Amino acid sequence: MRFLSNTVQRYAWGAPSGIPEILGQPVTGEPAAELWMGAHPVAPSQLLDADGQPVASLLEWVETAPEAALGKASIDAFGNRLPFLLKILAAETALSIQAHPSLDQARAGYARENAAGIPLDAPERNYKDDSHKPELIYALTEFHALCGFRRPEAITAMLDRFASALETAGENTQLPALAAWRDALTSGGLQQATGLLLRERDTYGSLADTLAHIAIDPVPADDPSHAGSAVDPALTLREVQADFPHDPGVLVALILNRLRLEPGQALALDAGILHAYLGGLGIEIMASSDNVLRGGLTSKHIDVDELDAVVTYTPGQPALATPDEAGVLRGATDDFALQVIDIAEDRQVHRAGPAILLCTSGTFTCSDGTRLQAGDSVFLAAEVPALTVSGSGRLFVATTGLPDQS
Repeated sequence: MRFLSNTVQRYAWGAPSGIPEILGQPVTGEPAAELWMGAHPVAPSQLLDADGQPVASLLEWVETAPEAALGKASIDAFGNRLPFLLKILAAETALSIQAHPSLDQARAGYARENAAGIPLDAPERNYKDDSHKPELIYALTEFHALCGFRRPEAITAMLDRFASALETAGENTQLPALAAWRDALTSGGLQQATGLLLRERDTYGSLADTLAHIAIDPVPADDPSHAGSAVDPALTLREVQADFPHDPGVLVALILNRLRLEPGQALALDAGILHAYLGGLGIEIMASSDNVLRGGLTSKHIDVDELDAVVTYTPGQPALATPDEAGVLRGATDDFALQVIDIAEDRQVHRAGPAILLCTSGTFTCSDGTRLQAGDSVFLAAEVPALTVSGSGRLFVATTGLPDQS
């Protein structure tokens, strides 16, 4: 077992608090969006010696001693690489409207862009690796997320409200754009309606700006226009447009389900699900990949055609992930699993090959004598014997989704 030093990603959407507070660091006002724990080449964790000094990257150690680090079952399933990436995520504003490719799509896209000679660090690069990126988010605080498409009848009810508001406000010049959006939905479905918004960026960025600044009459929570959304879509419109003016992704946000996760609730996402996180602090685990196709709410590269090629345009309310009897949450694939431990006395650590332990609060003592406090993370190699923990607070165990080998 080795303690880790990890990279904080300071993306513009990150919250200034959350991650520094867990790590016991001062809050400086600088955004701290994600803390990465794993062996992804973009920001691999560093292994620390007994004095707390970095001695090697986790990526290098996995590559030089894969059998000891990963174990045979993980190597057989995923090759000589750590298949999962663990993060603390702290969102102050919305993340980009995005989706992730399937494994076949990732491999094809990575090979295609390599053949085209696009450098891995080029801003227009879509595929940074050849892996898919299913993921799971566990809420530490109230957490708001957009995930999957609302049903068309809910969207049309919302558009009818918007049309009435535009007429009342005298914004008749915006009515043709709204009518074209409604027609695309009713005649061509979700795919055509989404494509119209993202390809006619100036038209629908302007419509988003107008709608955000006119009065839209409130309706009861059981109104058809609310269906699939934890809040009135008009509120989502104003919230997101305030941070992303003249961005058609604001309107895409309104055709997605909006979920409010309470602390302790979790949401799993498979490939092809259009989504965005709006705000909150959570633990995120995913297949070890950085493949993101974006459509809006970002200054990063947008490729509408490639996003369209990976998105699944099936409406429906997403189901929350539920833990098993051991407190283990699973996603759509075997790349990862996440055990959550709150209060423990000689509690068995769920192991399926390699594991990363992260303590976000309290104190836990492992059966080998290792003591974890808030902000501590350790890498547990597959060769390490079975482990139990005692303590209270919140401890996360990231591992593969293969059968338990503890």
